[in-house]
Amino acid sequence: MKDHLCEDTIAAISTPLSKGAIGIVRISGKEALSILKKIFRTKSRKQKESFENRKMTYGIIADKNGEEIDEVLAVYMKGPKTFTGEDIVEIHSHGGIYVVRKILRTVLSCGARLAEPGEFTKRAFINGRIDLVQAEGINEIIDAESELSLKVAVNHLKGTLSSKIESIRDKLFHLKAFIEAAVDFPEEEIEIIKTGKVKEEIEKTAREIEKLLETYEDGRIIREGIKIAIAGRPNVGKSSLLNALLKEERAIVTDIPGTTRDIIEETITLKGIPIRLIDTAGIRESKDTVEKIGIEKTKEKLKEADIILFVIDGSAGFTEKDREIYNYLKNNPNLILIINKKDQGIKAQCKDYKATCIEVSAKTGENIEKLSETIMKKLLLEPETLFKEAETIITSERHKNLLEKTLKNLQNIKASIDSEIESPEFLALDLDEALDALGEIVGKKSIEDMLDIIFSTFCIGK
Repeated sequence: MKDHLCEDTIAAISTPLSKGAIGIVRISGKEALSILKKIFRTKSRKQKESFENRKMTYGIIADKNGEEIDEVLAVYMKGPKTFTGEDIVEIHSHGGIYVVRKILRTVLSCGARLAEPGEFTKRAFINGRIDLVQAEGINEIIDAESELSLKVAVNHLKGTLSSKIESIRDKLFHLKAFIEAAVDFPEEEIEIIKTGKVKEEIEKTAREIEKLLETYEDGRIIREGIKIAIAGRPNVGKSSLLNALLKEERAIVTDIPGTTRDIIEETITLKGIPIRLIDTAGIRESKDTVEKIGIEKTKEKLKEADIILFVIDGSAGFTEKDREIYNYLKNNPNLILIINKKDQGIKAQCKDYKATCIEVSAKTGENIEKLSETIMKKLLLEPETLFKEAETIITSERHKNLLEKTLKNLQNIKASIDSEIESPEFLALDLDEALDALGEIVGKKSIEDMLDIIFSTFCIGK
């Protein structure tokens, strides 16, 4: 598959737009080398006519008027054995925002155009250097927020998941050939249903897909993190609990009810899994307009949360206000009751409640580690096991939806066989749809709109 946009030579800044030691401008396309020759000068201020493949060259970048911009290291990489499969040039300059932008402007003035988000990676896909799962893996590496999410992303880039999908496709292609033999050569009287071969292979393949789909929920958590909402009436220690889990003073802690009027979100890592902590406004009746908005936001966040930590002030006991909030939350299966302020002596104890419950002191840190372990158990997460099985975990909703579509088609085939519908043509139609869905995962059946959506989530320069 080729794209008309690949005829252009593209350029972008490939390092963050902030002060740093080094800034990199990347150029890809058939004009990459000629653009470098136009703007590169040697130490003696002369133009350089040739560049050795994959060798850094020291020199100076000058604009079209010959004005020197910066001392740089430039490298030319000849296609097709490059990331994009095209000729690539990288210019490594000092990392000031202005200087890097000026180099980019000079490159663009010499015939390149500004790359779209993800266009370098898109070209790598179009030119067959990587498949679509690997392309998405690159973006996952950039977005990784924990050791485990990085491990999964690297495995996707290595092609572990792609190999699994291709293995399933190969099996279905062989099965399709078997079925089409019955369509093309009916005089041979191939009894594809009665042999049981089709049903057996379909069931075996369906089980493989089901196993992959079972990994999605863990994969989603690895990629997006666990959303934990801290809820309760005002002044029970919600912000103190947030600070205790973060191990830093992030939220304002006072004795004044209603101090937290907005949602505070922070991210930590527990046992290799990202946790998004959401400190919510205290739930209570309020006449304060701003506080009322905060309480409404709290209710929205509670609906989205994977875990709710319902905090009560143990030194005050389980009050009527606590009971009102508890009745609002009690049907959530992932509710954990936190009896806080254990250091002050508590009037409420976990043994008095059926809900999952922990007595803690956010002030001294007592039982905070136990709380972390309880969260993992509540979600049935075993990080050590996840590390071992991370190679085959799916993290993308796109992959999940297409695998579900594949599974549905396979189930349709099985249902047809069980109903003794012995028409190979009907079986072949469902099999084609299953193969199309699997092909879409790795980009063997690509839709341009889909590609635009996927690569638009990448940063410019990647």
